[in-house]
Amino acid sequence: MNEFEKWIDGRYKPHEQKQKEHEDTMGRIRNDLDKFDKAGMAFEEEIEELAEKTEALLKKYQARYDQS
Repeated sequence: MNEFEKWIDGRYKPHEQKQKEHEDTMGRIRNDLDKFDKAGMAFEEEIEELAEKTEALLKKYQARYDQS
C-alpha cells in the first residue's frame, strides 16, 4: 500500500466507524418503534373490546329500563 492509499484509508476509517454507529443507533430506534407500535395496537384492541362490552351493558340496562 502506498502513502496515498494509507492516507485515504486513514481518512475513511473514522467515517466508516461513525456510519456503523449511526446504523446501529437507527436499528435500535426502529426496534423501539416497532415495540411501541405493537403496544399501541394491543392497547387499541383492548379499548375496542372494552367499548363493545360497555355498549352491550348499556343496551342491557336500557332494555330493562324501557320495560319498567
